Amino acid sequence: MSRSYRNIRPHDAMVYTVAEVQALFSVSRNTVSNWVGSGLRPSDGSLPQLFRGAELRRFHADRAARSRRNLRLGEFKCIACGNAAFPELSTLSFQPREGNATLAHATCCDCSATVHKLLGVTECDKVQACLDTNTPLALIDESEGTPPTGVGKDAGSQGAECFTTNDRPIHEWQAYAGRYSPKTVQAHLVSIRDFEAFLDGMTFSKMTPRLAGKYRDHLVGLLAQPKEHGGLSNSTVRHRVSHLRAFFEWLRGQEGYRRLSSSIPDYFVLPRCAAAPQTKERHKQYPSMDEAWCMVELMPQKTVIQRRDRAMVAFAFVSGFRASALSALRFDHVDFEGLSVEQDARDVPAKNGKTYRANWFPRTEQFQGVFLSWVQELKALGFQPRDALFPDGKNVAARDPDAPPVEPLASSKPLQDAFAKASERIGKAYTPHSVRHTLKALGARMCRSHEQRKAWSMNLGHSDEQITEKHYAKMSQSRSSEIMEALSSDQVFTEEENEICFGGLAEKRDQARGDFDVLE
Repeated sequence: MSRSYRNIRPHDAMVYTVAEVQALFSVSRNTVSNWVGSGLRPSDGSLPQLFRGAELRRFHADRAARSRRNLRLGEFKCIACGNAAFPELSTLSFQPREGNATLAHATCCDCSATVHKLLGVTECDKVQACLDTNTPLALIDESEGTPPTGVGKDAGSQGAECFTTNDRPIHEWQAYAGRYSPKTVQAHLVSIRDFEAFLDGMTFSKMTPRLAGKYRDHLVGLLAQPKEHGGLSNSTVRHRVSHLRAFFEWLRGQEGYRRLSSSIPDYFVLPRCAAAPQTKERHKQYPSMDEAWCMVELMPQKTVIQRRDRAMVAFAFVSGFRASALSALRFDHVDFEGLSVEQDARDVPAKNGKTYRANWFPRTEQFQGVFLSWVQELKALGFQPRDALFPDGKNVAARDPDAPPVEPLASSKPLQDAFAKASERIGKAYTPHSVRHTLKALGARMCRSHEQRKAWSMNLGHSDEQITEKHYAKMSQSRSSEIMEALSSDQVFTEEENEICFGGLAEKRDQARGDFDVLE
């Protein structure tokens, strides 16, 4: 069976044990051992072995890139999986050919496919010697020296150095950070690895407050540089120092690092001028409700995938769900009679693991019609409560009642692509998350009381109304100027002025009524 690792992407900054590598690539411990013999570098010489994600990527990219012309001695190119590998000695056999050449047959250690290689006299002798002495084939290539542990090249960073000196404490921290979401863990690791690179791979056991302060000043200097020259945004810098403070507060409690100065985390604190959020914020673009309907209305609906994408975009405005949660919905998450939908953290990737039920938003009746039309199409095919609401196109077919449930989309990319194409038709570029800004702006116009605003915020999944107000559909500077100009008009009165006007009008009305009584 052929096997390709192209779609398996270890995170560059993470550290993996042998068992974790096995689980990630779905291979045996024997295969990992073969990889080490073929050039995969462990983080250090200690046991149990650890591997940095960047090294795993480098190793597999290097194997896939090698062609038949630049194979190492004893190495075979597998056509089935596309990798260059050293096969097991027990699978080798030889077939003499005319002249001095020998055709070698073996089994790929990755995918178990048959591999062939035409061996010259020298290589054939060395392979035969390995068979006689039971020596792994990877050891016969004298041109490949074993690189030193602790440093290498990061395959994904255009030649940047990849350090592994601190992989063991970082792997311990990964276990501690299991309480965070994977994205949060990766963001922390990026900060830790950047600091490690700044120190040229120095072990964290030698860390001093002065080095922390030096890195802090380095980050402050990057604030003034343009992004194309390596500069960082204010938000990125604030997150970097926050991540490092948390990491070293944890590290000081670990064995072997308890002598670190307790003041190290304090040296990562930014000066006030750099710690304050930037005052000039980019106004986030989001569609009006009219633009939103125009997007949906113009979307094609000839094919199944087009109708699914149209329904996904429509239901985003109906539910207000984030892209990852919406893409993973199943039929039983939706109450079609009560017009509500549940974000169940047990079934969908919910932010902060939050479960809540959202009523369908008002003023979205047209969008609801598009969504319900798609639902009827799936129900006519026999879709059941546990089936995906937005399945892969290849799974949209007549269903057997006893068949296993149809799984949701693997990611939110189809929804993101659908939004990109739909907004492009109206000359804009909107993302799925812009829907939440649109709905917040709609609520600002419709809600008249604090209780209504609170309910609207909860329907967006926010426990605090201030979150909705602070982060969504912020008022732009141009809109603020329009309102201020209108308030500067002579036609706008304060409450006291309105009371005076109303009082004067009431007095004139009473006086007019009195004059009318006298005339009678």
